Amino acid sequence: MSLADFSLDGKRALVVGGRRNVGKGFALGLAEAGADVAVTDLNIEDGRLQAVADEIAAMGRKSAAIRTDISSKAEVDALVANVVDTLGGIDILVNVAVMYHHKSLTELDEEAWERLTNVNLKGYWLTHQAVAPIMMEQRSGSIINLTSRGGLKAHADKGMGNYAIVKAGIAMMTRQYCRYLGPYNVRVNAIAPSLMEWEQHPAEDFRRANPARAAEPAPGPEPSEHEKFVAWSTGPENLPLGRVATFDEMANAAVFLASDAASYVTGAILCVDGGYMA
Repeated sequence: MSLADFSLDGKRALVVGGRRNVGKGFALGLAEAGADVAVTDLNIEDGRLQAVADEIAAMGRKSAAIRTDISSKAEVDALVANVVDTLGGIDILVNVAVMYHHKSLTELDEEAWERLTNVNLKGYWLTHQAVAPIMMEQRSGSIINLTSRGGLKAHADKGMGNYAIVKAGIAMMTRQYCRYLGPYNVRVNAIAPSLMEWEQHPAEDFRRANPARAAEPAPGPEPSEHEKFVAWSTGPENLPLGRVATFDEMANAAVFLASDAASYVTGAILCVDGGYMA
């Protein structure tokens, strides 16, 4: 084994959905490991996507912030052409973009279903289609998709059932593309998280809401509904590690799958879930 296998020096990456939260974490993690990284998102007006690109550039890497509607084939094709022109190629594709809709399957209307699948499923398919020929020609590449524990097991929250279905589709897309692209030395894998921190709720907030699950309730005011949810969802009956994942922990998994250290890993759904699926 060589630690150099984990390096991404000289690699060119595209992170779809890299404006905030885990997408931003993936982008910064790949850059820290040595890759030049372009980030894309539908929203560029608030400046957060550009801020991610600026942070990557400050590490001495090439970067670009590009607005894209990934439900549009024309826009995805233009995005990929732009990244190839800016970075000189694409070695790594990371699909993180996601849309939620908290209506149950029985209440979801056709318009909402189309919005969900256009981003969460069609968008991933379009990025695969656009990037695959490049990787096939160079006979190397790594594609990483973000699925979910909800894509592997029916979701307990009925309002997340539609999300679970599209995430299951992403898991199968990963496996199918691994078979199509494997002969060209292109690897396709997915990461399935359970609970992660959010920018507005960092991991430390979750720890404060569930301090060691003491046998005796701590004195003080009645916990809020959010705190009760955190205590339940990070409890040992759900998460053996008893806490949410940090962005850095998620980025570590992406760097591994993107690197030569994972050169014989393809078609895998890597559960970075604190033991949830155990």
